[in-house]
Amino acid sequence: MKLDDVVALPEFAANPFPYYREMQEAAPVQWSETWKCWVVTRYDDVRACLQDFKRFSNVGRITGLFRDHFDSEQLAELRPLIDHYTHGLINVDPPEHSRLRQVLHEVFKPSTIERLAGLVREAARDLLAPHLQAGRIDAVREFTHPLPVRVIAGLFGVPVADVHLFANWSAEIVAFMQSPKPEIATCLRSQKALLGLRAYLSQAIALRRREPSNDVLSLMVAAQSDGAGLTDEEILGTSVTILLGGHETTTRLLGTILHELLRHPEKQVELRGFTSIPALAIEELLRHCGPFQRDQRVAIVETELGGQRIRRGDFILLMLAAANRDPRQFAAPERLDFLRKPNRHLAFGFGPHICLGAHLARLEVSIALAEFLGACRNLRLARDSVDWEFGFLRGPRELSLAFSNEPHSL
Repeated sequence: MKLDDVVALPEFAANPFPYYREMQEAAPVQWSETWKCWVVTRYDDVRACLQDFKRFSNVGRITGLFRDHFDSEQLAELRPLIDHYTHGLINVDPPEHSRLRQVLHEVFKPSTIERLAGLVREAARDLLAPHLQAGRIDAVREFTHPLPVRVIAGLFGVPVADVHLFANWSAEIVAFMQSPKPEIATCLRSQKALLGLRAYLSQAIALRRREPSNDVLSLMVAAQSDGAGLTDEEILGTSVTILLGGHETTTRLLGTILHELLRHPEKQVELRGFTSIPALAIEELLRHCGPFQRDQRVAIVETELGGQRIRRGDFILLMLAAANRDPRQFAAPERLDFLRKPNRHLAFGFGPHICLGAHLARLEVSIALAEFLGACRNLRLARDSVDWEFGFLRGPRELSLAFSNEPHSL
């Protein structure tokens, strides 16, 4: 089984997991001619790569693809986009990464994020309210997409009137990441959105320096560790990372969870009645429905992985979603088990670059899902088929649902 042979198939996007299983058994570390990289599917190999930054680096994992794919004239056009992905938390390794992470630890600690619980609940209820009487909702367009960006806007102290700007910028910026060989026009569109977002945030950062508030931007402006704070460029890079990670990923995670619960109505029953979904269930949903299909690293030394010789400079595609269904790590990995323990999934990555916004994602999903299931019972698809988006993120493009709010129905 070769990823190259199936990655463009609609049935692969709809359910890649049987294909991942075949790859794990037959060719767990395989070369992709289409993507010009090594594809890694087994849990132990993926986790080892995520942990070992001395062999597998974050530096150049995005910008290197630009250099391989575009000529010098195109690279000049894309200079702002390339520069952005040369700096910042997710584009550097320790010790520079460790310094940034230490400064940001206080900003994104659980007690800070917990203050958003009321905002998440209010946003979920506001988004659901117009649809309760009709008993129909496009769950992606009308719930899972607008909810995370409202929460992120609240986190950053963005006026409600500007929330739509964040949603549009977010969707446009990640467009170039959805394909291993993006078109120049797609990259330029992403770059334009990125520059718009950075300009907005630069003004907001300058304002927070003059007039501090209690939002995350103000906390980043004030953050210090061993006498060293964050530069404006570091704050910008982190802010963009949190926006994209907190919006696009949560949108697809919630949409995929709702689709999976349609397939397992008995699991809806297990989760109803909670004001927030229990922690064990959230971890299992992250393992089973995690939106990140893949992460990427660059080999910075010649090494070996899964019996394959990896050359210095080779790109490594780490299939997180495949690793989270690896039977060598998880018993009955296809089963959705809300009591699964231990559950050492890789939905947020692992090692130095484990997701900074993991606490926020857990909070949002726990509350938003509880509100949705509490308000919408007897869930069913209103259309026969679901169109799946598949790139570095996977999720339903739309999810038209019908439901009732009768208290005793599924």
